[in-house]
Amino acid sequence: MRVAGGKRFNIGEWVLIFGLVALAVAATEYFGVAQKWENAIVYTVIVFTVVILALRPAWGRKAFWQTLVPVFLLHVLAVVVIEQSLPQGSKGPRGLPLIGAGMVEGVLIAGVLWKRSMRSNSHPL
Repeated sequence: MRVAGGKRFNIGEWVLIFGLVALAVAATEYFGVAQKWENAIVYTVIVFTVVILALRPAWGRKAFWQTLVPVFLLHVLAVVVIEQSLPQGSKGPRGLPLIGAGMVEGVLIAGVLWKRSMRSNSHPL
């Protein structure tokens, strides 16, 4: 997978992605989180891990991290609203619709973070 700057994810980054997903699944299972919330947590981990790793060239810019926080909070708010609106006992969105949503959301988040980070008035940390 190509990331910002034309670089590809290396094996260590793939291990990190899968490791964080496994950790999220294990934690939600350990704490007995309902299936729909487990799906939402794992979805969030995947989207933000991939976006953050893909935008490594922006890590040194203060604007990247300042934009990431509100974008993450907005994502969490949207996920909570969506999950709360589902019927009791629902397992929540999963499968292909969730994969498609993750891809679209990931591209939108990456676009916002990259654009804000690369503004000329954005100073490095």
